[in-house]
Amino acid sequence: MTIKSGKKILRWAALGLCVYIALLALLLALERGRGGGIENLSDALWYSLVTMTTVGYGDRYPVTIGGRLIGTVFLLISTGLLALFIGIVMSMVTGSLYPRFRLWRHRREKWYVFSSDNPASRALASKLTDGLPVFCGSTLKLTPEALLDLPVAQKGERVVFAMDEDVMSNERLAVALKDRPVMVYCREDGLNEGLPDNIIPFSDDECTARLYWQARPWSPAGERAVLIGDGRYARALLLQGLLTATPGCALDVFGDWTLWRGIHSALDDAPDLNITLRFHDEPWTDQPELLRTADRVVLCGDDLAENRETLCILRQYYVLHGQVDVRCPGGLRSAFYFGDDEQVFTPELVMRQSLSQRAKQLHELYRSSVDYPVPAWEELSDFLKHSNLAAADHLLTKVRLLLPEEDIRALTPEICARAANAYEALDPAGVERCRRIEHSRWSLFHALYNWRYSPVRDNVERRHPMLLPYDQLSQAEREKDDNAWLQLRVLAERGII
Repeated sequence: MTIKSGKKILRWAALGLCVYIALLALLLALERGRGGGIENLSDALWYSLVTMTTVGYGDRYPVTIGGRLIGTVFLLISTGLLALFIGIVMSMVTGSLYPRFRLWRHRREKWYVFSSDNPASRALASKLTDGLPVFCGSTLKLTPEALLDLPVAQKGERVVFAMDEDVMSNERLAVALKDRPVMVYCREDGLNEGLPDNIIPFSDDECTARLYWQARPWSPAGERAVLIGDGRYARALLLQGLLTATPGCALDVFGDWTLWRGIHSALDDAPDLNITLRFHDEPWTDQPELLRTADRVVLCGDDLAENRETLCILRQYYVLHGQVDVRCPGGLRSAFYFGDDEQVFTPELVMRQSLSQRAKQLHELYRSSVDYPVPAWEELSDFLKHSNLAAADHLLTKVRLLLPEEDIRALTPEICARAANAYEALDPAGVERCRRIEHSRWSLFHALYNWRYSPVRDNVERRHPMLLPYDQLSQAEREKDDNAWLQLRVLAERGII
């Protein structure tokens, strides 16, 4: 309750008290000496109380018409007071008292504190079953900072999700909590660099892209895909698609990608890419043969209605032999729909705990395999952390390549063990192919961040001596890529999935 609203309530209470006193005085003036037993102020007060509480002893009663009218007013007030009392009690229970009691009752459990109550936060909260979801700004009327300051909030583990629609508000909250002993997951629309370890950024488009390529991964045998769209979601889908591609894939992209191609200018010089990437300046409507022969067509613009309209046009006027995937709410059975809140906002996509574990394990394996000092995970730059996360994301692609007869969409220790067995059973040519695939993936990631070849490594200028075609690498340099595949055995043995 604010100070302004409190003063308003006090003014109304004072006015009601004045009216009540005036009615008592008028009743006494009308009834004194009339034989009804109302002879002084205490009698009038007693009569008003037994009337408004509907007790009605009958020992005092009005005789005059005016007195009876005042008695009628008291009777009507009694109904209003009863309703007001019930409303106040219910409001305290459901609006303030009960939520605070609930916090106290679960004070020693894990809390998932959400900065706002919206469809995205509700979708995520419904899947967090190991703690108590707490929504600020709705029934509690508290900010996350104020909530965490409560004594009851300092009894157990607290995780904060900054999930307002306004990403600037999320960033302000994350900064305000950066020195608190809490993990903060910040919903944002761009890459935040140099954040403290307790702040984990995530974005709707990045989660959507990871969701899509997990649910619809590239075929191990390679395939041709067409991507239609050029907004935030399309960029995220393109980036994730490139980093998880299998050898022999081809991707044709339609839309205005001039700025993106300018930003990622080093991509044109990346050696031995696993994927054939083509950008088209002409409208997709001018390429009916390409649409007809594609294994999949992905409609991924930012505008959901436009995606759905494009789907209708494709179905009505074009011959399509492949699958159509569209980012919009589900509808026609003839397409694969993805990207709604229930699919995107899950603990695995938002919190990325399994992915982070795999990335850290991959980095530790690399540290133990070289004879020179390598920084620990906490000391890595943002770029190197992203590099390890991309390598961890590619593990699903590796498993699908090693077990091509199985339709694998997620990793388990048992699946990783079988994939590790398949890798260890490869002949020299198969091992060489795996090394080539990993080098291509590593080169592509660096090219996306505009790293180029140089005989001498220079992190400031983004130059690296390994950015060469695979055939130009030394045998020792090629064997370094074995670590990325040996990781599968480590994951299987340690159960880190």
